[in-house]
Formats: sequence, C-alpha cells, structure tokens
Amino acid sequence: MSALRRARTRRISLALALAVVVASACSGDSDDAADAGPDATSTDVDATPDATSPETTTPNTAAASTLPITTEADASDPADDGPVELVTLLPADTRSVAVVADPSAFDGATDPAFDDLTGDLEWIVELVDASVVDGPWWIGRTTDPIVGTFALASLSDSADASTIDEASDQVTVLPGGVLVVGSTAAAVDAVAAADRTSGELTPYLAALDPDADLSFVVGLPALYDDVEADRSLRGAAAMSGALDIDDGAISGEVVFHTSNAAEFVEAYNALDRNAQQADPPTATPLSLASPAAGDLEQVVVTIPPTPLAPTPDQLAELRNLWKKLFVGMEAHDYAEDVFDPGNAAWFNFLVKSELDDEPPSPGSVYIRWEFVDDAAREAFEQNELPDGFRLAPTRFLESDDPDGEYFLALNLYNGGGGMIVGGARAEWDVFVHGPDGADPNAGERPRFFVVEALAEEVSADAGNLLTPAEPLSHQLIDGVVVSSVERFDDDGTAVAVFESTFPVPDPDVNEVARFTREMAIGNDYIYWAHGVSDRVLYNATTFNHDAYFVDVDQLEYTDVSRWSQYLKPEAKDAVYYVNTLEYVASPMANLDSDHLDITPEWLDELYAFKNNGHQVGLMRKAVEQLFRGEADALVPYVVENTDVPSTYYHVEITDPDGFAEAIDLPLGHELIPIRVVEDGDEAHYLTLAVTEIAHSPEGVRAEWIVHTDDGSGRPSMVVIERSTEDVAFDSASVIELPSVVEHGVDGDTITTTVGDREIEFVAVLDTSTTTDAELTLDWIEAGDVVCSTFGVCDKVYYDAETLDVPVRVVNDVTVEAFATPWDEFLADEPALVAFRDNAQLYVAKRWHDLRVPVAPLPFTGLDDATHTISGTGSLVGRDSDVADSVYEYSGDVVVEGDQLTFAIDQRVDNALGVGNIYTTGNVDLTTGTGSQTVVDCQGPALLCSDITLGSTDFYEAQNLDTSDPAAITWNVDVVVDLGPFGTADSASALTATAVGSAAG
Repeated sequence: MSALRRARTRRISLALALAVVVASACSGDSDDAADAGPDATSTDVDATPDATSPETTTPNTAAASTLPITTEADASDPADDGPVELVTLLPADTRSVAVVADPSAFDGATDPAFDDLTGDLEWIVELVDASVVDGPWWIGRTTDPIVGTFALASLSDSADASTIDEASDQVTVLPGGVLVVGSTAAAVDAVAAADRTSGELTPYLAALDPDADLSFVVGLPALYDDVEADRSLRGAAAMSGALDIDDGAISGEVVFHTSNAAEFVEAYNALDRNAQQADPPTATPLSLASPAAGDLEQVVVTIPPTPLAPTPDQLAELRNLWKKLFVGMEAHDYAEDVFDPGNAAWFNFLVKSELDDEPPSPGSVYIRWEFVDDAAREAFEQNELPDGFRLAPTRFLESDDPDGEYFLALNLYNGGGGMIVGGARAEWDVFVHGPDGADPNAGERPRFFVVEALAEEVSADAGNLLTPAEPLSHQLIDGVVVSSVERFDDDGTAVAVFESTFPVPDPDVNEVARFTREMAIGNDYIYWAHGVSDRVLYNATTFNHDAYFVDVDQLEYTDVSRWSQYLKPEAKDAVYYVNTLEYVASPMANLDSDHLDITPEWLDELYAFKNNGHQVGLMRKAVEQLFRGEADALVPYVVENTDVPSTYYHVEITDPDGFAEAIDLPLGHELIPIRVVEDGDEAHYLTLAVTEIAHSPEGVRAEWIVHTDDGSGRPSMVVIERSTEDVAFDSASVIELPSVVEHGVDGDTITTTVGDREIEFVAVLDTSTTTDAELTLDWIEAGDVVCSTFGVCDKVYYDAETLDVPVRVVNDVTVEAFATPWDEFLADEPALVAFRDNAQLYVAKRWHDLRVPVAPLPFTGLDDATHTISGTGSLVGRDSDVADSVYEYSGDVVVEGDQLTFAIDQRVDNALGVGNIYTTGNVDLTTGTGSQTVVDCQGPALLCSDITLGSTDFYEAQNLDTSDPAAITWNVDVVVDLGPFGTADSASALTATAVGSAAG
C-alpha cells in the first residue's frame, strides 16, 4: 500500500467506509450483527412507512425497533453488571457512525472506495489484537473534527485482557467489557467521558441496520446549519444506508432524509426515465419512504449488486449514479430558476478545428485590416457604434505594438457542439471601450464588439433577435481553406459579401502566432447592437495554444462588405487556429444596464425573447443530456476571496520519481514540472490550495494538488488529497466527512490550519508586505481540467479575474507545522505562497468525462391500436416568416366508446432544422375536447427549447367528424403568439384511419 493510500484510508474511518457505500453495492446477510437489547429505551421515532401509498417503500430500517437510543432519562455511565449496547455509548455530539460487521469481508475490493474501507481499520489493529473483539466495530466521529475517529467493540468472553495495552492513551476498556480505540487520545476521551443525552443525530440512529454487513448514518450540513432545501440534496439533514455482501458482490440501499424528498424523487425519475424504462432497464428508480425521524421523508437509492472487484465499466456506472444524484440534480435546480432577473443561462459554444468532424473542419481564422486613417476610424465610431462606445487600441497578438493597435477583424469559423451557435459563421469584430460603468473594468480592458454577424444556421443576437440562415460556408478542400459569405436580398437572391481562400498553414514553415491575455479577456463581455452584451467565459484553448500566421501573399479574398469603406484595401494579417476553442456563454446578460443605447420598446422585446422559455428550455435540455450520458450541464459558482482569501502553498517535490511511486495518479497521468508565476522557477510542485466556494455547505476546502500531463501534452491538475470543513461529495471517495480546515484573514494576517490523522499543516502569513505576480499561462491552463485520483475530472471556465489579475505573493511566511505522508519527497517548506483577494466567477462541467450513454426511449405508440394517425399542417407568421414551419403527423389511436386516446409523432421542419415532438392525449368524441401531454422533443436544441416535457394542455379537435368510424377526421387551428415575432396561424388536419378488424 502506498503512502498516499495509507493516508487517505486512515484519515477518517467513516468517510472511507461511506466511500464504499456510495460507490459500490452488494447483497447478503451477516451473523455478526450488533445485538440490540429489548430493554433499551427508544426515542419517539416513527419509522413505519405508509403502506397504503403507492409511491412509498420501506427502506432497510430494522434497527428502528431494536437499537436502543439513549435519552436524558437513561443517560448514565455503562453498568458493570452485564453486556452494554454500544449505541448507548455514543456521545451526544456524534456526527457519524458506521457499523462494520466484518472488515475482512471487503478483502479483495479494488474500488478506491473499498481500499478506503478495508485499509481504514489498520490504525485499530495496530493498537489492539482483533481477536479480542466479539461482534462488529462501531466507528464514529463527533461534530468536532479535531477529536478524530473512535471505534467501539465488545470484548469477547475469551479475550485476554493482557493483550490490551491500556497504557496507551488511544485504548481503554469501559465497564461492561467495551473496548474503545481512538485515532487520538481525545477520541477515546470523547467516548469515555461523553455526554450521552440525545443529540442532533440521535433520531436518525434508528436507520442503522443490525443485520447489514455495513450500516451507517451521517449528519449532513443541513442538520447543523441553516441550509435551505432546494431541488437538490443540499438540504438533506442526514444520510444513512445498509449494504450487504453476498458471493463477492455488494448491494443495498442508501437513504437521504430531506424535506424535499417527494419533489426530488419525482424530478429525478423523470430525468432518468430513459435508463429506468429501457429494455432491459439500466437503472432503478428512486423511491420515497415515510419519515424515519421527524417529518423528513426519505429518498431511497438502490445500490445494484456489483462485484467487489468491479470492471472499469461497472465502476463508471456506479460513479454515474452519484453524478446524476449530486451533479445532475444540482444542475436541474439551477436550470429551473433560469430567468432574467434570476439565474443566468449558460450554454456551450465550440469553435471547430481540424481536430473535429469527418471530414475535418477548418479552424477559426481572423483576418485583420487597419483603418484607412484617423478620419475613417472616427467615422466608424460615429456611424457604427452605440452612444458611449469608442474603439480601443488592443494588443491582439504578442507581435502587436505593446500600446495596442486599431483594426477591424473578420472571424470566419464553424460553430458546433453547443446549443446556440452552429454551422459556418462570419463575424466582423472591433475592440471597444464601453461607457464608464458598462461592465467591470470598462475603459481599461478592451472588449469585443460584433458589428455584424452572418450565419449558416439560425441564431439569436440583440440586433435581430433571430439572425436568419444565410448562404455561408467555411470548408477545407484539398488543403485549402475556402470561405464564402453571402446574404439574401429582399427578393431572396443570394448576394456575395466576402470570399477568401488560403492554404492551410504548415507548422514547419509558417510563423507561430500567440494571442495575448488582452485578446482573450476581450471575450468577457462581447457587445452587440444597442450595447447589449453576452457574458462569456473561456479556457486556455483561446490563449495558450499556438496559432499560425497565414501568408498574406497566398491569401486571396474579395470583400464587398459595407465595412470595406473604412479599411485599407490590403489585409494587415491573418491568423489561423489549429485547435478547437471552448467557451461558455450567457446571452444578453446586461439587459438591466443603464448604458444601453436602446428604445424601451425594443428592450421589452429583448426581455420577452430572453424569458419566453427558450433559455430555461435549453438549460433543461442540457440536464436531460447529462442523464443520458450525451453531454454535460453547466453550473456557475463564485469564489469571493474576502473573509477566506484563496491561498496557495507551493511546495517543491524534491524526488518526483519517488513521489510518483508513492501516490495514486489516474491512468495515463504523469507528473510534470511547471512554472507558477512569471519569472519564477520551474519545478515539480505539490500545491496546497485552500479556497471556499460562496454558499457551499462544505465550507472551506483544502486540496493537495499535483500538476500532470494526461497524455494530451497539455497541463492539468490532480487532487491527491482533499479535506473539507463540512461534509462534501466528490468523485473519488464520494463522501468526505469534515476535517480540520480553518482558514481566514484577520487584519494583515492569514492563518491556515489543515489536519487529519496523517497530515498537519499550520501556517501564518504576514500580508502587510506582498508582491504582485502574474501567473503563467501554463499554470492557469492546468486548472482547466481538475481530476480526482479516480480519474473523473471537472472542466472549468473563467474570465479575466483568473487570467489577468495578479496574485499577491507573500514575503513573510511562518510555517508552524508541516507533516504529511510524503515528507521524504518534499522540501521542508513552501517555495512560494500566494493568495487572491479578487472575486472569481467560474462555470464548471463537473465530472465531465464520466459518461454512461443511454439511448432515448423510442416512441412506441399505443398497444392494441384501433387506428393510425396521419396528417399535415403548417405554421405561417403574419408579421414574420422566421418561425414558418411545415408539420407531418403519424401515430396511433385507440377508440373505446366515446373516448379517443392518441399517441402522436409531430414532425416539424423550419428554419431551425427538423425535429419531432411526441405527445399523448385523449379526446371525448361527444365534445371534441380533451388534453394533450408532451412526452419528448428530439431535434435541434433551439427547436425544442420552449417545449416543456411533461406539460399538459387543453386539446380541442375542431370540426370533428365521426360519421365514418373507420376514418375519423378533425382539425386543430390555433393562433400562436410568437412574442417579438408577432403572431402566426397554425393549421393542421388529422385523420384516424381504422386498422384490421376495427375498420368495420
């Protein structure tokens, strides 16, 4: 066992045991169960589920009627005259407890979580001989993490007391023959001298199962602090579970006790329906159980039987369950509150390159022109920019004038992989300074301004709402990048705007072009017509990859755009990206700005368009795709860096080879040296990063990070050890119990304390004298992908507050304690310590590389259909043709008496593409009225964006004709409000034609 593995498995016994719980599964019975005496006093806990409710189940809560739970009336030291129930010895401030019937049952487990469980008891057997124990180990922690872990067990009748070293302050025997072992002396004292009245966790101890191989209860942050329940599990008060091992496999149940249980179960099962209803099912639905404590219902999660030594695919499926429970439902909660004002919508936005598609797409190209002269530049500002905006000198490339240059750039690229942009695009861009106050740092940092955009596919922008599709292409043909930009005139004729060709740059011949930080941070706020801006975040694909200059002598182009009047006839330069660019964008993010150059009427139109349901629909779609293993949902978070300034202790690894052998890196990762700050030393570093995400229940987190290459040739980070102030969930051990993590600022002093069983770190920083330092682009890029030792990674996006704001290097550092399992490979003290005091916004794709694909459910129609549906229809705008559509209907009908039940596949073809809307419903044949429910929508994201799955609406079959039972006909004619696009007439004609014997 490696040093790191020992450190991780010994740190918190319950955390490691629970990591097994939430990461694995098994079934079976154990004879080594805790004996709960019948004369013990129980609390008033109703653990009996409502047997009459079809949506409730009975979780494994046998202990509710057998495990004694002490109250003030019987809180006393254990008697000396008979066996003692171990549950009665738990301190009132117990935070977590796990009952492990037989640790050896987990021998051979290969999941990292199983390593945690089986290795965790090493510190116990180092102190006592396991043969003196009769029955299970009770392993627990109190609400004070500094106390450490305690373990209780009953001494066997044949135990040789001489083998128990009571001289050790980590071992004692209580009256009644109870052995107490502690990871610290304080842990032993916590049990021996405990207040045994009822505590916050006491009611949930009823969930412990005396017959399970592993049973546990954990108090979550909401049990102790004011954590408001939302649509996720962040508001759950406790987590419990019972797992069994049978024939080398583990299975059971994990339960969350939460006030939003019913809503959570319903929403989760709806999102997971494609897996749960597959043939055969690949997931088990969550179930709802009656309260086991108070009025908190239970979310019951079934852990399917899984080998103790699972295959990589089985491990991925287990972690995917927790990804859906934690990451997926957090994204669901965020998406449901998308509105302006409210949660901002965030969408993926990819710019393709030769690394994408088959055949490959050309990369993005920027062609730049200088203005003819100052007069032309001033005319451009006057004629083309909103009030208060002016052109900004910008250092776009490192080869540009350090003071910046004025230019207009045409960006030609293919969008893809996102939800708001696709196909070929042409965008004419300038860099501007906005009015003072238009955005943070306006007037200091140049911003992109898109003065015109043409697109091959329909897209949205502030000037036009929906930009219609135009004849554009951006292709790679026989090693030549060929771009053609046309637009339709008023009579529908394609008119040329711009075209260009150039050979793909040869990296061995063409000059390397490097983009500046200034260019990248111009994306933070991308302005459009009226001064409306998109909020955009990015990663190192924008700023830390080599691009290549196009030989302008080989660049051939024809420019008949309206912008050429302001520009010199010859292009200044052209730069070609060879890598794919990744962004996340929040469109029209500043509609509340006081600096818009816009009429109140158009502002109302923009709000109406933004809030018409398409943004929340797209966010919901992303959550659906996460559950299907197709893509990832985006969730933002903020690191405020005020009371808890993010602080980084960089310790040199003096023996990288030895260190690499001692830790568990994900497959394919290798340690790499890195330079943290400009003009700093390159070395292999172990970094202790101490941060706090705003409003996170876990509190302050401390992560020990190494820098690696995952085989891509790009830097990344791996968290080899993680501690949190409160309970947290991650992809490695799944659940982390609280550790000693104290960090904060007091005047000019920052103090950091991090501790667990084998790690102790205490440092005091004097911040009265610091030096600003610029982080290297490589170190920033390493934070783009942050992985756990399990190999599951978060992908992170950020803005100038991370890329461009310097860190503050501390010159006066006092390290009062520094002990880790890796000391032999490390320098004695940090080589560099730095902190941040500026707020940082991030958007993350959590666990982004963990995907278990699930096929969408087929639309199978109705069993025993008596009729089939056919029909056509159309949507025609009265004021605009942007939403004009053609419909085609198919499906099944069952007619029974006066009731017609239908399942319809409505194929929609419009400017957004082709999609299918699946609905079910019913019609009363005597009245022609009924209801219709949306089952699914498949097709382009924008087409499906305002379709709410599961929504039910009134349905009217107009002109219903039932005179011929073999051919029932009706119409559906409605007027549709298209918001800013006016109104449209939707007209459909449908026929239900009898099949088989029903035709008579």
